[in-house]
Amino acid sequence: MILGYISFSHAGLESSSIDLLNNISVRDHLAFHAVTLGEFKGGYFLNNRLPFLSADICYCSSSNDILVLLSGSIYNREELLLRCNLPASACDPFLIAELFSSEGPDFVKRLNGDFVIFIFQPARKLAYLFRDQVGIRPVAWIFDRQTLYFSSDIIGLCKALSVGETIDSEYLMGYFKYIDYRKTPDNKVRKLHPGHFIQFTESGALITRYWNPRDIKTDRSLTHERMLSELKSLVHDAVRIRCDRRFIGGAHVSSGIDSGIVAVLARRQYSKQGNFYGFSWSPENYSVDKTDFDERQIASKLCQEADISLVFADLQKEDFLHSVSSFFDNRGYFSEDYAAMQAVKTGTNLIFSGWGGDEFISTGDRGIELDLLRELRLQAFFRRNPVSNLKKFIRNQISYVLNPAFGFLNKGTARSFRNDARYIKKPYKKSDPAAIRNFYFHTSRRQLHLRLLEFYHLQERCESWAINGFRRGVEYRYPLLDRRIIEYMLKVPSILLCKTDYYRPVLREISEDILPDEVRWNWSKNDPVYWAWMDEMFSQSAVVFMDEVNTWKENPDLHFVDFDLLAADISNFRSKSLDTEPRVLFRALVYIKAIHDFSLRYHEIT
Repeated sequence: MILGYISFSHAGLESSSIDLLNNISVRDHLAFHAVTLGEFKGGYFLNNRLPFLSADICYCSSSNDILVLLSGSIYNREELLLRCNLPASACDPFLIAELFSSEGPDFVKRLNGDFVIFIFQPARKLAYLFRDQVGIRPVAWIFDRQTLYFSSDIIGLCKALSVGETIDSEYLMGYFKYIDYRKTPDNKVRKLHPGHFIQFTESGALITRYWNPRDIKTDRSLTHERMLSELKSLVHDAVRIRCDRRFIGGAHVSSGIDSGIVAVLARRQYSKQGNFYGFSWSPENYSVDKTDFDERQIASKLCQEADISLVFADLQKEDFLHSVSSFFDNRGYFSEDYAAMQAVKTGTNLIFSGWGGDEFISTGDRGIELDLLRELRLQAFFRRNPVSNLKKFIRNQISYVLNPAFGFLNKGTARSFRNDARYIKKPYKKSDPAAIRNFYFHTSRRQLHLRLLEFYHLQERCESWAINGFRRGVEYRYPLLDRRIIEYMLKVPSILLCKTDYYRPVLREISEDILPDEVRWNWSKNDPVYWAWMDEMFSQSAVVFMDEVNTWKENPDLHFVDFDLLAADISNFRSKSLDTEPRVLFRALVYIKAIHDFSLRYHEIT
């Protein structure tokens, strides 16, 4: 985690800047290392549960006129070390300094990694702030009074800047409607967009985009066999280069093919490690009546065959209540927050995740029918959509062709929008149109991929897990979000995904010698046991929170909540006359409680 401020003007050298840095720098048990050079003042944090040393974060050379601060890791360092003729012992910040010295800011185009990089050349009065192509590592910035402030801790920077100010209500409503997930609690503070960098000089700040996936063209020369072979190699390599023997590795496990293939390949790379733990969000001891599918059985089979020590969640009601009140740290990822705590207990400090597979290499069927129709691939289209079952044919065309192409939401989705925003006052109910467009609407599979990148849900989760994980001493890595895989999937013609009738065809085909059949041929994305358990946690907690509503009403940050309707529904629930689904009320109570406690923590004076 890195942070700092830089100013080439006396306007930025007031005591308020130093106070701001001190406010950002207070982080519990983490060790802060100050760095000062010329007009720059800042530093970085280290967590003693992680193997990073100062040399992995910071490189400074007065003779070469350069300071490098790095949050994250460069994964293609082997090829870059060869290019620079450097030994394997060279740390990433030194490698970055060498690349920058020879190529300038264009060096970043060569990198494959999860990173935020700050580079300062004091003699030239020139500074840069880079973010990785996909946006795995978090960073926020603000340009104020000729001063550039930045921090990996997005909320920390906002908190330090906005003493006495209310929180941006759109940011707080992210669990009640679709918002622009690039928002921060302070609307003056911005996240640096993925694949961009800032150049800062005496003239001000200039933002440049250095990675644009829209420039990638469909490769019509690809064959099905070549596609599978090359993607299989990429997946193997994406896992391999993210393995680091300094860490104790572990992985997320579930019944899903994405997490399964990542967990198994990571375990193979850590074959000499003793216990390799797989962390499941599902509860070990919880029964559900009348369910035909139990994810725990498939996860157990996967772990048994791959020599992974399976760890189920044992979250109790008291743990859940505490997690809700810790929204400032976990951002509502209650199950993952608990998984990170379990990782700490097992000594694991690196978790491999299959997050991001659904949006690219593990794509299902969204956008494919539109491509087949536009390209007049009618034989493939009707093989996938036989008219013999006319009702199913019509239903599929509405869902996969008409609705996404013309911007219609189905009734179930529209109803869920109303339920989620039930307790939001009318002027605030409307979701962000661009967010809805990016997630639901598209006219091709390629556009779907690009819009899912822009929707920012991928990055928002990675940001939240990175910050909370660092606080706990856990690093996350996402092989299926390797930029090479994303770029490759943008090149793939949809016709190549139609060679079989498999749902999520690519990973099913390339995982033949990796996954047990129980995982490879499991088509369900639902975990009824987990969701029944969560429903129970939410309902039990909501009943506890009902008595706090009058306190919440006094919080000015919650001005958008319809407390009259909330109070009426609580009264109706208690009298057993509630006219809406209880889970809608329970969900609202949990998240209003969460953002209320977030607000209190945000406004604390450190």
